[in-house]
Amino acid sequence: MINNHLFYQKATSDDIKKFIIEQIKDKHFVYLNPEHSLELIRKNANKKTIEIKNFINSWNELEADQYMGDGGKYRKRRYATLSSDVTSGRVELEDHQPHFQTKYYNNLNGNIARHYEPIANEIIKGEIMESIFYLSHDLFTELSPVGNWHIETHQFRIESTDNQIGKPTPEGIHRDGVDYVIMICITRNNCIGGESTIYDKNQNKLISFTMKNTFEMVILNDKELFHGVSPIFRKDREKKAIRDMLVITFRKK
Repeated sequence: MINNHLFYQKATSDDIKKFIIEQIKDKHFVYLNPEHSLELIRKNANKKTIEIKNFINSWNELEADQYMGDGGKYRKRRYATLSSDVTSGRVELEDHQPHFQTKYYNNLNGNIARHYEPIANEIIKGEIMESIFYLSHDLFTELSPVGNWHIETHQFRIESTDNQIGKPTPEGIHRDGVDYVIMICITRNNCIGGESTIYDKNQNKLISFTMKNTFEMVILNDKELFHGVSPIFRKDREKKAIRDMLVITFRKK
């Protein structure tokens, strides 16, 4: 079990940001519970209120991933590419483009230009997503101030049904080939499994935990750590199991 043990009382957004920076520098990863994650997102948003329901419901509009090297039909997704400038602090949406990883980082689906449907405009340009982008840009630029950022954003849904298990990371224990990775839990319904594990550079296990609550967030240094997630299964055999995640990566250009 991991928790924000430094926060015995309600933390301010500045407290939380300081905690993130300290943990990334010291342990190369940080966990935020939903309360602290949402506190940061709300404080960073331009509007006083954010539309959470529509944001969560957008995961119902994802498209099947047609590029699974194992032939699996358990993953749905949408995708967007952005960039940010360390001088101006601006985050900009790029023209839609394919997602690409080498076999070195993705032995299952690497060396293929994968064309996914874009994340809906009202979501990628909405208050929640923009707040996360600018918050992340500021945090990662403080950690690594030289060079602009290439940002990739993935909406994932993993499903388990009567004829398949759901594999959140079918490529196994891996790195993404970036600088930093943000993983945010959106929805988890009828699931058993889906345990996240973080490993050191030598793939020795450091910690395992299960993200169950909306807006639980984990941030990790991808250059220093490996990670993986165990398969999901159905708790109630009559219903589909669903695990929805938002994954955002930052890489120096």
